[in-house]
Amino acid sequence: MLKTLGIVKGALLTEKQCGHLARRLNGMSVLEWVVRQMTDCELLSGVIVLADEGAAGEQVRRLAPFDVPVFAPPAKDTLSLLQQTFEHFSADACVFIGADYPFLDPTLIDQLILSAEKVPDCHYAAYRFTNEIFSVGRPYGLFPEWYQRDSLRKIAGRVTDPIYRQLPGTYYLDNRNRYKVKLLSAPAELDQQEQLRFTFNNEADWDDILDLSDALDMEAFDSRKVGGLLKPRYAEMAFAE
Repeated sequence: MLKTLGIVKGALLTEKQCGHLARRLNGMSVLEWVVRQMTDCELLSGVIVLADEGAAGEQVRRLAPFDVPVFAPPAKDTLSLLQQTFEHFSADACVFIGADYPFLDPTLIDQLILSAEKVPDCHYAAYRFTNEIFSVGRPYGLFPEWYQRDSLRKIAGRVTDPIYRQLPGTYYLDNRNRYKVKLLSAPAELDQQEQLRFTFNNEADWDDILDLSDALDMEAFDSRKVGGLLKPRYAEMAFAE
């Protein structure tokens, strides 16, 4: 049995999100870039990519690295995806991340796993910002979520609210009196949720990502280096306001 499985969500995506996966970043598709950051994690027992069934998942299967398994369960929501993935791969826990967010720090994933494992019978772990944990568009690409298998299986069988089924982490956060939840503070350099989203919805956002990637000049994403690059920019913005 695997201890902790890394799961890249390439299923249940919108048409726009699917289009993002094929964009090129440092010679790789965005999907492959995200997967490679996951495979760089020291504490993951393995990494898989989730895809939709049939023709809907063809692009994900085509873009995924050849050495990483692609799993396409017949699921209609995120909670079902995770449940069926646990059943198929027999992992004790998983780290879950979106496939269309190009920036992912392997160090933060390993830190999340270590922190969750230090809490006896932990059910859910995630990063939080100073003023919020979740917002529209979760999960953040930069900040993954950790789920414990047995707990998730139980809630998958009884949770019916569509919001909870699409964002299972919100169920644990809303019921912290019943579950053991570990919340880690986001690195101070990146705790700027009003300005900083490692996502892209339009061409201007993508241009910013390419500029940031060029400035980093590195093969792996380093959140501390990014924070150092962004701090002067946001200081100028605040002064201008």
